[in-house]
Amino acid sequence: MQAAYPSLQAFIAQIQATTLANDLVSLLHYARLQALHHQRAVTVCYLVDGRCQRPWQTRLTVFVDQVPLGNFEHTDQALLTMTLPDDSKILWRSFRRKAYLRFTALGATDNQNGSFITCARPRTMKTARKIVINRQGRFRVANLKPDVLAARLGAKGC
Repeated sequence: MQAAYPSLQAFIAQIQATTLANDLVSLLHYARLQALHHQRAVTVCYLVDGRCQRPWQTRLTVFVDQVPLGNFEHTDQALLTMTLPDDSKILWRSFRRKAYLRFTALGATDNQNGSFITCARPRTMKTARKIVINRQGRFRVANLKPDVLAARLGAKGC
C-alpha cells in the first residue's frame, strides 16, 4: 500500500487538474453562448466587492456587464457563479491586461485574446494546464512547455 501511495497521489492530482481545466472551458462556453443568446456583453471574472480581481480563485461569476466594465453594479445581471476547488487558482493574461474576460453580443472577445493557466494545486507546475482564447472567442487547450511555464509562473510555481 505504501508503495502505491505516491502514484495514487500523482494520479489524483492529474485528474483534479484536468477537471479544473474542463470546468473553466465549460464556463467560458456558457458565457459566450449567453452573450450570443441575449445579444448583450457578458463578463467572466473573480469578483471581490463588486470588482473583477486577479488571480481568479474561490469562485467565478458570469454576468451581463454594462458600463463601468469589469464591475458588478446593481444594473448588471448575474447569470452563473462557479465555485472553484480549494487552493486552486486561474491565471488570466490577455492582450488588454484586464482582470476580466468580456464577450461581445457577437460572441467574440472584446479584443482580449490571451491565455489561462489553471493551477489545481499550489506550488506545483505538474498540475498546470493552459487554455488559449482568440479574438473570435474560440478556445483550445495548449501544450505546456516547462521552460515557458516556469518563466511565466516563476520559481514558486502556481
